[in-house]
Amino acid sequence: MSTVNVRSSRDAAGAVNYVLFGNSRERRADLIESGRTRAAALAISVTGDHTASPARFIERTEMMAAARGRKVELQSYVLAFAPDELDVTDPDDLKRVLDVSIKLVERMHTADYLIAVHADSAGGHAHAHILVANHDNITGKSLQRYTSWKHGLRQLNDHLMRDEGLRVLPDPEEPKPDWELRREAFTSGGFEQTLGDKVYIALSDPRSVDQQAFEQVLEEQGVTLAVTHRDGWSYKMRRSDGKLGRKKASALTPEFTAEGAAAVFDIHQQNQQKGTTHATRGPAASGAAELDIIDSLGAVKRGSHRRGERADEGRERSEGVPTDRHRGDGEGGTAEGPSTDLTALRRHVAADREHRIQVERDREDAHRLLAQSRRKELQRRLEELDPRDAEAPAGHGFGD
Repeated sequence: MSTVNVRSSRDAAGAVNYVLFGNSRERRADLIESGRTRAAALAISVTGDHTASPARFIERTEMMAAARGRKVELQSYVLAFAPDELDVTDPDDLKRVLDVSIKLVERMHTADYLIAVHADSAGGHAHAHILVANHDNITGKSLQRYTSWKHGLRQLNDHLMRDEGLRVLPDPEEPKPDWELRREAFTSGGFEQTLGDKVYIALSDPRSVDQQAFEQVLEEQGVTLAVTHRDGWSYKMRRSDGKLGRKKASALTPEFTAEGAAAVFDIHQQNQQKGTTHATRGPAASGAAELDIIDSLGAVKRGSHRRGERADEGRERSEGVPTDRHRGDGEGGTAEGPSTDLTALRRHVAADREHRIQVERDREDAHRLLAQSRRKELQRRLEELDPRDAEAPAGHGFGD
């Protein structure tokens, strides 16, 4: 039994970094030091790039949006399964989540995508983040279909679940977005998003077994819980300017309200009794080593003077990846140090050359599209002029 929801995102880099590393400084540092990501399984597909990395997905997604003047850079989907159908502690079930997610996105769109399967949700349910570039690789247009739960997305998901032998909700209602999807509605790095990330970290902490324990964990994040009869639960935190800011729990996500938190507390209590935890931190998926540059907080960065060095290391570590999709299943790690095998070196050089050629092609396509847009705008303006003034002055062609 699965639910799926979608929200547009204007920040591809922020979305990718969040699904790979989260926003906990301590957790990011731990993941980076050990060469891992949050993803229990990972899949990346970028047109024309058989060694696609998260950084390459960000780069092309941003470029396609900028070339066409689109503010929305990607569509962010969350596909979540009931704990009694797919178990977050079972590696085979997590692989199943990845397989079903790939089938879903490829039925929806012909677009680049990055899928990260998580097993560390506050509610203990296996789920996948499906980030899809807002660019149809066939039509060249923005994504038009399956961008709303009510208009085709739920029906397509139900059809897929039946095909896969999974349960379908008998009386489907639009799922209330949990924080990992709801955060896209707020300004990237703004007060609301930062506050929500801190509350989510505290709520996901296995120590949060009741309200009192939750408040203690919140305090570690610099957040205070306020409870009133009028507003119910609210959260307070210092803003960047030093002033105290406040936000109602219901305005962030139903997951942060008293009722939503109580359900999570019950799960943590049950896990303590069983001596288990849903905060799975397995090996990094194969694509994790191919982040171009990672800063102290784990953010994927580009443009550094060391970019070529790290990109080369990533390609060396990705030998043996299928050519149709860069995919990691959470098992095994990455090779340490460059390979001395001559055949592998030749493959690396060839892959590097192909990658550079494709990047140059994409750049040329972007310039061509911008030039076409400018020509159309000039033609429109000329048509609005008096016919006697319609001839463009010499020496102002776009080829100059």
